[in-house]
Amino acid sequence: MTTSHPIIYYDIASKQPSRTFAPNPWKIRLALNYKGLPYKTQWTNMPDIHSLREGLGIPANRTLPDGTPYHTLPAIQDSATGKLEGDSFAIALYLDSQYPETPRLFRPNTIGLTAAFNQQVDGIFTKHTGLSTKMPFDASIEEEVKAMFVKRVGASKWEDLLPSPEERAKDLVSLEAALEELAKAYQHTGGTTDWVWRARGTATEQKQVPGREEAGVLLDGGEPVYADFIVGAWVKMFEACMADEDWEKMRGWQGGLWGRVADYMERFAEMK
Repeated sequence: MTTSHPIIYYDIASKQPSRTFAPNPWKIRLALNYKGLPYKTQWTNMPDIHSLREGLGIPANRTLPDGTPYHTLPAIQDSATGKLEGDSFAIALYLDSQYPETPRLFRPNTIGLTAAFNQQVDGIFTKHTGLSTKMPFDASIEEEVKAMFVKRVGASKWEDLLPSPEERAKDLVSLEAALEELAKAYQHTGGTTDWVWRARGTATEQKQVPGREEAGVLLDGGEPVYADFIVGAWVKMFEACMADEDWEKMRGWQGGLWGRVADYMERFAEMK
């Protein structure tokens, strides 16, 4: 039965107006809105996430290069059941299990496949997060947040995380090539990959594969599932955090697929 008590949804605070920008919080916001479950967002400043999760008794879900635990969001606290969960994939599984009468995030016998897809998609986009050059940090804590990112990746200073113009250009070529491969899942054109051969991208000497039949915005049509929100979350993150000119390029890649995905996800993007 659908709960009449709101789920408390813990998301990372941005500069005002508060909005989701990180990929894993996006996955669960899209899922909650799709399922139509009542929830209330508790915006949490990034430096406060560690104490929040420890106070709730939610274990760390990441490990820093030096081996110390690292706490991230999202997390939920279900007021109806008392359930606490602090991993995005586990949250999605819980929502389907606890509220089976709402639209399903996982079709039968697809959890393992979706978990593998989640890892694959996270790997594609994580490799290119250096292109996220306009993260919407609150100015009052921006320096503290930057220091956290520096520690997280084991760098010495924030500037080390920023790509040079040459690196940025190469990253755009690489990202377009990777998304060309991901687009095959939307086009149902099979698993043959060009990753180990020649990356096709926006470099002058490289030309993209001639356009195929336009891909739909959902992997398998019909209603969305969690796999659609995995990709949609990353696309929405890059929409929010890329330089405007880079996002305009990405929107148009693969026949405008990623722009259509971003626009489709807006129907599930309400900030409650």
